[in-house]
Amino acid sequence: MRRTLQRSLVIVVAGAAIGLVGNAVSPRGIAWLTPPPARWEAKDNVALDEAKQFWSSGAAVFLDARSPADYAAGHIANAFNLPAEKFDEHYPQVATMLAPDTRIVCYCDGVECDLSHHLVELLRQRGYTSVRILVNGWTSWHRAGYPTTKGTQP
Repeated sequence: MRRTLQRSLVIVVAGAAIGLVGNAVSPRGIAWLTPPPARWEAKDNVALDEAKQFWSSGAAVFLDARSPADYAAGHIANAFNLPAEKFDEHYPQVATMLAPDTRIVCYCDGVECDLSHHLVELLRQRGYTSVRILVNGWTSWHRAGYPTTKGTQP
């Protein structure tokens, strides 16, 4: 009986250790503590017409938070792809173009899409101070007939 209990304890401890190590190395690991949800205010959003003015004047950098495949299928012209879900992998390619005070407009697709919110949060954590969200960005922009392009280049 005692030997069975010892073996069971070893199995439980080994399983827990494997799970903890797996979680630590996984890019989608589960956080130990859940941060409070970000509070989004109206000032965090940019209206479509204001975003178009920024785009036309070159007053903002547009970042597409969607996957590379979605970006390639169609995106706002001159926007760069910075997938929120693979931020650490793609950020170095975009970082050289951004200063902490650069005006940045992040977008994804769909009213319920939160990739742009996540991207804004990640950028703000890195010190960017002028980052806003174009809600339902791709659909709104495309439906308005504003300039778009396809492929992997801005």
